Amino acid sequence: MAAGKGRFTKTAMTYAVKYGPLVYEAVKYGREPAQRAIQKALARQGNRRQALRHATTVVDGSVLRVFHQAEPVWVVFAGDAAVASYPPVDVPLPAVLEHADLSLRVRPPVRSGRAPGVPRVVRKALGRSKSPPPP
Repeated sequence: MAAGKGRFTKTAMTYAVKYGPLVYEAVKYGREPAQRAIQKALARQGNRRQALRHATTVVDGSVLRVFHQAEPVWVVFAGDAAVASYPPVDVPLPAVLEHADLSLRVRPPVRSGRAPGVPRVVRKALGRSKSPPPP
């Protein structure tokens, strides 16, 4: 088996199971409504990823999913202070978090071998493109 072929198959199967129903709807009911549904699903995932990425760059970062007007909103925290939301909302963050359970906040995963919270671009600009060896 070629290197990486198993991973591709696993990833392809994951996407087939996850997005198969959307593709079926696209074929059955038309292309445009299904494209909107797919774009909306991908945007939601992108918002989560962007919030987690932002949380790695702040001190004591965490994220919390709340719902505002029946849409999921990912709120980024620095310690106990809410600093941003993805997607951005038109009301103040304390109003969005009024009835939220803050104990459900999630910390972003720290990848081993990387300096947490320091993007590659910044490390490269500082002349430290490789992460320091773990202690």
